[in-house]
Amino acid sequence: MVEKVEPLVKLEGRTLSETWNGAPKAHLGTTIAGFPNFFLLLGPNTGLGHNSVVFMIESQIAHIVNALSYMRRHNITAVEPRAEAQTAFVKQVEEKMQGTVWTSGGCASWYLDSTGRNSTLWPTFTWLFKHRLSRFEPLEYLITG
Repeated sequence: MVEKVEPLVKLEGRTLSETWNGAPKAHLGTTIAGFPNFFLLLGPNTGLGHNSVVFMIESQIAHIVNALSYMRRHNITAVEPRAEAQTAFVKQVEEKMQGTVWTSGGCASWYLDSTGRNSTLWPTFTWLFKHRLSRFEPLEYLITG
């Protein structure tokens, strides 16, 4: 049994909880700007109300394996998403979320974060998520070698 879990701390000394501050955001729902070499399964906007999360997890694992393979091939010690890549991904998700049953109608729900943004669910086809994560795009990451 785990008695104590240490907080995940980014380079500037802030925890993930402090960084998110009730409004989680991640690049591809899998990596977080400011947290090098941290890969997350079922992160922000990877939950589903219309399919199996196993598919999402498998897509994320494939992406992580691609990232680690790239790191090994190029002798890279750390990757973390560029803040602008993460912001662009979150914006794309928010645009696709508009007009869905998960954001319209003024309902309060567990999948809305402290800002009222749906930071929980993936808004469109799961095959689009898999396709987007099928490649590790090094230009979207800060790379330390």
